[in-house]
Amino acid sequence: MADDDHYRRWTAQVERAGHCVRPVRLIGSAMTVNAATGEIDATYSSLEEPGGVLLVACKDRRESVCPPCAARYRADAWHVFAGGVTPADSATNDDGDAYTDAEDRLPHSMVLATFTAPSFGTVHAARDGKVCRAARVGRRGKRTCEHGRPLWCDARHNPGDGMVGAPLCEGCADLAGLVLWNAHVGELWRRTIIYVYRALAALAPALDGRPVTVRRVREVLRVSYAKVAEFQKRGVVHLHVLARLDGVNPDDPDQLVSPPAWAGVDLLTAALMHAAARVGVPLPVVDGRAAAVARWGTQLDVRPVQAGEINRARVAGYLAKYATKTVSDSVSGLPASRPRADDVDLSEGRTLPAHVAALTQTVRRLARLGTCRALRLARHVHTLGFRGHVTSKSRRYSTTFAALREARRAWRLARRARERDPWAQHDPDGDDALTVMVGDWRIAGIGYRTLGDRVLAEVLGREHRQAREAWRLGLTE
Repeated sequence: MADDDHYRRWTAQVERAGHCVRPVRLIGSAMTVNAATGEIDATYSSLEEPGGVLLVACKDRRESVCPPCAARYRADAWHVFAGGVTPADSATNDDGDAYTDAEDRLPHSMVLATFTAPSFGTVHAARDGKVCRAARVGRRGKRTCEHGRPLWCDARHNPGDGMVGAPLCEGCADLAGLVLWNAHVGELWRRTIIYVYRALAALAPALDGRPVTVRRVREVLRVSYAKVAEFQKRGVVHLHVLARLDGVNPDDPDQLVSPPAWAGVDLLTAALMHAAARVGVPLPVVDGRAAAVARWGTQLDVRPVQAGEINRARVAGYLAKYATKTVSDSVSGLPASRPRADDVDLSEGRTLPAHVAALTQTVRRLARLGTCRALRLARHVHTLGFRGHVTSKSRRYSTTFAALREARRAWRLARRARERDPWAQHDPDGDDALTVMVGDWRIAGIGYRTLGDRVLAEVLGREHRQAREAWRLGLTE
């Protein structure tokens, strides 16, 4: 701050990094080369910057790690989800004309479904000020389990209470089954889609006077989806899924067309419920018990998605808010990221609740078993065995994160070209020759070097967000 030029260059770097709270510090140089002549148009070195480093955003999706980068990821996730809720912008009608009027949008059947896990033992719960678990009464009602623990809880837990999600008796809880269910939820969902097509074939009306087969259904219908995984307080995953029925154009499979008239919301809802009730994944045999099967829980919530921009934004926002959450946001005590070494104690520097510590120990114990070796559970102790990504989608649901990043990059390059920035890549069809950037970079560290730098960057980021909010509300020009 004592040097005006250094301060301006440093604040410009912080702004280009999106006010990231833990930017990556790079050391190196770059040059732009004319692809036609081989001449060097411009050169750049990190030594020109304050401290001799270049700051770039960490691009972490987790809110607990970097809120500014998580906000950008959440915004991109919203566009991915919203792009599939009302896909009229990229669709065509039967005449090949694009749908432009909001009233002429395709009648795609779409639902928002929540797939939950089964019970692995009775747990403490927050019930809006009510008693956690009322004592059972009656001649046949048991008041204690086989381990002598009470089967009731008279406490009134707050949502932030560490007891919420903990089993009433750890001896009765199936901790190994919970961990294995988390590890197989991805395979369970893959098989669920297969069963959905089978259910559509069984429930669809006859076509051409013949029974509908799975192959015939796949020729006329496509199930597109986007899903987000969320952890419950008890440490188990459940899925929020946006599922949509599309038609299939055999000449152009990538084209978005309307499904047949008989493929309505009721058919999609029935197919999802039919599949969820029957699909299963065999689990490894552990502790000498009988072979078990991972199945969905009985609490399956399926709601139709109505047309309209307001509803579109609400549904997309509902899923996008989970895209930046981690298991630590629901299960207290766990770190937000995987430790560098598999044998690192997760409780180091923090206090783990008893049931969370028991779950992490269960993951480590199962990781050492030969029957679970293929699951590589030691790498997923911090997620209690869950091995998948938080957000995922089918191929043709909507746009991709890569496409959004490329569009953002193209916009930045176009703006720099208008400002005659030598680091902008010009249009090869224009008057300027295409330039190629060649760089040599290495990581010097992650995060700001001093606490003062971080505090100042946070202040700049807060002022930037306040200015954007004021502009959005029309308070400034």
